[in-house]
Amino acid sequence: MPEQPADLHLNLLKIVTLLVLFPLLYVLACRSLPAPRRGIGHDPNGKEDRADPHRTQEEPERPVPLSITTMPDYRFSDIPSRPENVRGNLGRSPARNWQHIVIHHSATETGGMDSFDRVARRERGWKGVGYHFVIGNGHGAGDGEVEVTFRWEDQIHGAHAGVEQYNEYGIGICLVGDFNTGYPTEQQIRALVSLITYLQERNNIPTSEILLHRHLKNTACPGEKFSDPFIKVLSLLRR
Repeated sequence: MPEQPADLHLNLLKIVTLLVLFPLLYVLACRSLPAPRRGIGHDPNGKEDRADPHRTQEEPERPVPLSITTMPDYRFSDIPSRPENVRGNLGRSPARNWQHIVIHHSATETGGMDSFDRVARRERGWKGVGYHFVIGNGHGAGDGEVEVTFRWEDQIHGAHAGVEQYNEYGIGICLVGDFNTGYPTEQQIRALVSLITYLQERNNIPTSEILLHRHLKNTACPGEKFSDPFIKVLSLLRR
């Protein structure tokens, strides 16, 4: 029996409805899906998106290594007898019988006087940062910047050596960095030599009393890789 006109019209209406409805449903379904997360492998510029605020624990942040893994040459044409990049009152007149200079590392890749001061006050209950000077590495303080702490400005004892004699009469200098895994920057060594030279001349401290923290007690500070830089420092001193 031939198809009636009414049935034909109904079938055509169904086909047209399906042709219109399916694309609409597809668009709505796509919009309801979560957008692809930006991160490793999803950056259109071919670089890892390190500022993704929605990383999960399964996709942890991958920090950029900050340590210098190859020792620089540490060659300087001229080292000033007083540090040039200084924050604070370096010229404070000595009011204590300073006899030693003790070198430390922070054992952190970043930081500076302010962050170390907060940790000392909040977590250790100290008056503040235990060192007299902090030398930045460019990550938390300027590269080679000498930060003068309240202990030098007030001419009071340090809290850095773990040995009474060297806390009372030892000037504590901390270089920001972990020198178990890397080396100080060239600017840090330049600033360190300049600072030690200045302190030696002002306080009549002999080079034999320029010490590493590990010379005083059982510790790796200022790091296993600081031995060669320390030899270089001693070779550059004027006394």
